[in-house]
Amino acid sequence: MTDAQRPAHDRPFYQTGDSLYRQSERSRLEPLFPGNFDELGHDACGILCKVRKTGEATHGNVTRALEELAHMAHRSGEVRGEGDGAGIQTDIPRLLWKRYLTEARLDEGVVDSADFWVGHFFVPQGQSVRELLDGLRVLAGRLGVQVLLERQGQVYSHALGPIARLTEPQFVQIAGTVPGSTNHERNATLFDLALALEQKYPVHVVSLSTHAVVYKVRGSAELLPRYYPELSRPDFMSVVTIGHNRYSTNTLSTFEQVQPFSLLAHNGEINTIDRLRKEGVQLGLPLTGGSDSQDLNRVLMGYINDRGMSLLEAVESVFPPVLSEVKGFSTSLQSAYIGLRAGGGPLAQGPAAIIARHGNECVFSVDAMGLRPLWFGETEKEYFWSSERGVIPLGSMVADPQPFAPGEKMVACLSGGRVKLHANENVQRLVLERVHGKGYNFENAHERVKGPHLPAGENPPLPEFSRAQRAAFGWERWDEEYVKAVAEKGAEPIASLGFDGQMPALRAEKPNLAEFFKETVAVVTNPAIDREREIEHFSTRTLLGRRPLPGSSDGHSVDLLTPVLAPTGAVAEAYGTLTVQGIRDAFQTATLVPALGAGERLTDALARLHAEAVGAVRGGAEVLLLDDTALYASGEAALDIALAVGSLEQALTAARNEEGISLRRLTSLAVRSGQIRNLHDVMLLIGLGAEAAEPTALYALYPEAGHQLVGGLTKGVEKVMSTMGIHELRGYGQMFSALGLAADVTNTLGVRGFWGGEKGYTLAGLEQTLQARLAKFQAGGEGMDRDQRFNPRVFKAAFALANGEISPADYQQRIRALEQEMPLSARQLLTLRAPEGSEALDPDSVDLAVGGHSLPFVISAMSFGSQGETAFRSYVEAARRLNILAMNGEGGEIPAMLGQYNHWRGQQVASGRFGVSSVMLNSAHVIEIKVGQGAKPGEGGHLPGKKVSAKVAAARHAVQGTDLISPSNNHDVYSIEDLAQLIEELKTIAPQAKISVKIPVTPGVGTIALGVAKAGAHIITLSGSEGGTGAARSHALKYAGMPVEFGVARAHRLLTAAGMRDRVELWADGGLKTALDVARVVALGANRVGFGTLSMVAIGCTICRGCQLDTCHVGITTQVETEEEAKAHGFKRFVPRVLPTEVDRLHAFYSGIAAELRGLVAGLGLGSLQELVGRAELLAGETDALDLTELLTPAEAPEAWQGLGGRVIHKPLNYMTKMVSEWVTDAIEDEDEEDVVYRDGPVQSAERALGTHLVGTLTRDPRTARQARRVKLHFEAGSIPGNGLGAFNNGPVDIQVDGGAQDGVGKSALGGQIVILKGRNHQGVRVDGSVGKSFAYGAIGGRFFVQGNADSRFCVRLSGADVVLGGDLRAPVDDSPGALATRANAKGYAFEYMTAGRAVVLGDPGPWICSGMSGGVVYLRFEPEQGLDDAALRRRLARGSNVQILPLSAQGAADVRELLGQYHELLLASEQPVPARRVAELLVNPAAHFRMVLPASQAVDQTVATE
Repeated sequence: MTDAQRPAHDRPFYQTGDSLYRQSERSRLEPLFPGNFDELGHDACGILCKVRKTGEATHGNVTRALEELAHMAHRSGEVRGEGDGAGIQTDIPRLLWKRYLTEARLDEGVVDSADFWVGHFFVPQGQSVRELLDGLRVLAGRLGVQVLLERQGQVYSHALGPIARLTEPQFVQIAGTVPGSTNHERNATLFDLALALEQKYPVHVVSLSTHAVVYKVRGSAELLPRYYPELSRPDFMSVVTIGHNRYSTNTLSTFEQVQPFSLLAHNGEINTIDRLRKEGVQLGLPLTGGSDSQDLNRVLMGYINDRGMSLLEAVESVFPPVLSEVKGFSTSLQSAYIGLRAGGGPLAQGPAAIIARHGNECVFSVDAMGLRPLWFGETEKEYFWSSERGVIPLGSMVADPQPFAPGEKMVACLSGGRVKLHANENVQRLVLERVHGKGYNFENAHERVKGPHLPAGENPPLPEFSRAQRAAFGWERWDEEYVKAVAEKGAEPIASLGFDGQMPALRAEKPNLAEFFKETVAVVTNPAIDREREIEHFSTRTLLGRRPLPGSSDGHSVDLLTPVLAPTGAVAEAYGTLTVQGIRDAFQTATLVPALGAGERLTDALARLHAEAVGAVRGGAEVLLLDDTALYASGEAALDIALAVGSLEQALTAARNEEGISLRRLTSLAVRSGQIRNLHDVMLLIGLGAEAAEPTALYALYPEAGHQLVGGLTKGVEKVMSTMGIHELRGYGQMFSALGLAADVTNTLGVRGFWGGEKGYTLAGLEQTLQARLAKFQAGGEGMDRDQRFNPRVFKAAFALANGEISPADYQQRIRALEQEMPLSARQLLTLRAPEGSEALDPDSVDLAVGGHSLPFVISAMSFGSQGETAFRSYVEAARRLNILAMNGEGGEIPAMLGQYNHWRGQQVASGRFGVSSVMLNSAHVIEIKVGQGAKPGEGGHLPGKKVSAKVAAARHAVQGTDLISPSNNHDVYSIEDLAQLIEELKTIAPQAKISVKIPVTPGVGTIALGVAKAGAHIITLSGSEGGTGAARSHALKYAGMPVEFGVARAHRLLTAAGMRDRVELWADGGLKTALDVARVVALGANRVGFGTLSMVAIGCTICRGCQLDTCHVGITTQVETEEEAKAHGFKRFVPRVLPTEVDRLHAFYSGIAAELRGLVAGLGLGSLQELVGRAELLAGETDALDLTELLTPAEAPEAWQGLGGRVIHKPLNYMTKMVSEWVTDAIEDEDEEDVVYRDGPVQSAERALGTHLVGTLTRDPRTARQARRVKLHFEAGSIPGNGLGAFNNGPVDIQVDGGAQDGVGKSALGGQIVILKGRNHQGVRVDGSVGKSFAYGAIGGRFFVQGNADSRFCVRLSGADVVLGGDLRAPVDDSPGALATRANAKGYAFEYMTAGRAVVLGDPGPWICSGMSGGVVYLRFEPEQGLDDAALRRRLARGSNVQILPLSAQGAADVRELLGQYHELLLASEQPVPARRVAELLVNPAAHFRMVLPASQAVDQTVATE
């Protein structure tokens, strides 16, 4: 330990749980609002920071920050008109405290001393402030801290709304002095005091330091100066002000959860929070029991105060640069960052923008993927950092504001009355200085960048695993087939439709514990990321050995590039890993055998294992190797390997050394096991705590396939990580949950479980299973559980019903018999029971209608492309006859169908945005934002080129015969406030449509549903894991997501508890098959039910599970339409679909289900289906395998919500788009104007989706649109409109902005023109002209001209529009420092998945471009004299790109002249002759100044090209 590092042994140790403050609030409010404290919400927000350039404290700095935070109110959430929270962090207002001390007759001179501190504290209502103050004096005295003044902080409670008043705390301010020779010592003492207070008293330490104070309120930003009158006093002055607006998924959040916290303002979601919290616990840091941001704040404070790190070092340790960037650094810088990573690591992954301050240092950062916005700019008086620079008047800016690139950091150092900024590579130099200044021994750490710096080692011969031994280890036939596929192809097998095996808890013979676990995927608040297209950022690296503690270099470890240990040295060297023997050779290794002897108690075996492990680590073991490979053959059973790993993690974490550090932090855990059967087992073990694993039985089965097995599993690891929204494996923690494990098992494992409790699979049951396996093995039993499937017999019955061969009652009876024989899921255990005393009604009198449709059925989304035209048309034709809804998947609409089925049609807006436009969106009753689907949550789609026919290409605005990619995530939805923005845009373009959000069911689905409802959705579609899909990894089909009944019950319960259930409809899909299924999920809370696979079955699908192959012999999932085409494609047989017949079948099927459903509802004595919604008391079910209490208990709405009064209504934040629409259409209609120009400005961030309402109005009123030849909206005078400018734009609307624009400009445009030019500041100088993230996302048509730069993901999925990015080089290109995006004109990932269109880039296009590009052309500036040569351009291509960079063709030169010629005219028209002249020079000979990028499939050999 260095002098600055301190032991944590004197702190009480506890794991995450409610803080005493939150416990107090829960006990007071839970009786009034039951269910509202069940889960912590997810947060997103807007952040800003203002730093006075002169280093002088002013009141204006605070005032301007408060005003600008209020202008960013649209980035915060609200409930009943009350904001979710806002706060600021400022310098200690020393003039104010001098006055307070003088009034108390104390010496004001102490305020200017370095020892002076101020603390702000929240004490819950009903708790004694006096007790806290007395206790504080006692604890402070023990630390040598002096208390000078205590005061009740002045607040104005009447400014709060009713909800805020419920949770309003008592605000206490305390000041004093603290001993210490340095600022670090003083604030470390105060940190200890804060921890001691929160562990002993129900208090929230808002801030406690010698430099800063925090004020925060449960309300909107404009309340801050009203609630805290101090903030308005002229003598309240600060050099730095940090602000935060909160958007929470919860409705009853407390003051405690509002930001900023003591250190930081955090905008985002930490997907790796489990790993971050484990780090805190293992270092002896008591966690807060609060949000992920609170615990991030706590861990960083621990790094600083306990481990002696500076703020920058702490942030770089937890948010390190991605390894692909580190590889480009100098060796000394590589060593510094690899060293910091070893002690810390990528523990806070996920969308994030960070503003942090400690002492005189401020650090600003965005996440490594660049998912959250943060802008830096400069005004006459201040530097600013903000989520939206549009809240700062452009007139005050003196330079172009710049967006942060992915992973970019800045530092502001405040000292000696001045402010020094460090940007980009200067930050790296600062890190290097500090690392060397503290004497860390990182000198040769750069050798670890490429992987192990130790010999791989050579294993002895592998043990043999007989079929009987594999069966004893829990292998099943599914596992054998899975491993065979990976061994043959080096990749996971692909399957279609869905997994219809039995839920593990319901099986008679219980499988391995791993089978009970379902992966949790990223949804809405923390979306999945795209492994295929953004592979550079992915790392499966793991650290094995003894890691150094943060702030030190005292460790002994190795970097493995994959957690999969190899069978041989050659394979290990090929994949950057080790063998088990290599580990034994390099480390002090203790081998532990997880054995269960015949007749031994399971608990005794675990205790023995734990004791051996603790003893080994205390004896210096750097690696613990769990090895079960000799068991069963040895006469002993193997403990379930998941139980062994999970329980060891718990035991080693709880055991501590003399410094208070967990033993788990001092060692690593490797596994060598015959129980590892597949990728799921590997991921589960890593999540439970293992650093590396050898799938020994896989290697024994396929000894020659070591390369394929290691490579295939490693690719699978990356894919699973991506679905969780993380890019580095070291952050992977418990991203899974168990279904049906009893509490004693989940507690032993240390995991989250559901439907277990006192029931479920217990430790005693597991012990019996393991002993039975041993007995079976010793008796020579070789049998493996057969892979039982439910669906084949179901689908035969469904087709028979559609064909009229059986009655609806027969269909129901057949399926019910199958359910009783082999129940798949919890819902199939449920039956209906009529209320006591009720009388059955006539079924014909039962009303099944909902929302203007006759039946509660939805034909779930299937796209044109995945479906053939006849099948695709049959669904919506049948929906019209039935008066139900048919959802369109994300494949665009067949042009002739647009506008023909509006009342029965739902259109989908998903990640690929195929065909999305103002026209399509106004041809729908429902618009569904697809976040994910239950069968493959967190994954995108891939339509093979052979299915992209001319018709499909026309509907999708793509090139025939090319593969089409749907990313795993929507590139304009990286947070809950992004989702709210997209919902608002869709409501603006199509006000008549209902907006639905489709989410996969995950453990936190209730909280997510609440956030979706707060975001303004009308419908939430809950997609369960048993649903079907066209193609997915078989792993995902079996192990990802949760059942639909779990999601419906949880979402309904939480929405009801929050008083928001009446705001939304709940739809449910995923494996539902019968009228009884419909009644079950409706009783759990659903309003409508979706059927996808059954709709295909009704028209003849035979469940051959090859939908992705384009070989469908019944013509449903193929673009082959005739028998002649089928013969040419090599089909052995082909029976095409006939549209009228298929419509009749669908009508018969759904009419039959409806008839049976009426009978069920009538039998309950209810007159309508909607009366059954949420009536869980009408369900019955009993089993020892599962605890069904959650499903059988009705949700109750807290009456206390009614006592809070009505909702407060405020003026809409973005009313301008509607007003512009009304004014322009009035001018066209009343004044018969053909050319209309609307001018306004300056327009700021609150005005979002400008122009969108007008385009929607003109789309719905073609007569007015035809009458207007041209409409121009001109936002001038330094305007920076809010997000979604020109979203879904179309002719005749043109938009020009003189200033800048934010995220989502021109998304899914079909036509028109959008021009973003620089605006004039107060000195008349042109500044800005830049655009935010996801510019022209999915734009099909129109033209775009941008004079400045662009944030990340520029022109993602460009589908036919023309674009010019005018920002040019600011300095010669120098790629040697790495971090290319920080100096580029586009900040990364431009032109991903581009399918059509033309784009011209006049500057540096940034890194990772053109990934997944399959059409169109990009013209890149070629400027070799400035370093932008062919080699530099190639370095900017993404690894996931398949393109060529070529000299300009004749057509290319014509394109450049056309597009730049128009850009030149725009510059001249805006009176900018100098930039216009620079563009004119390029027009003389475009071939000398540009290169063109084409997909490899379209590239033409330029030596023979004639055009």
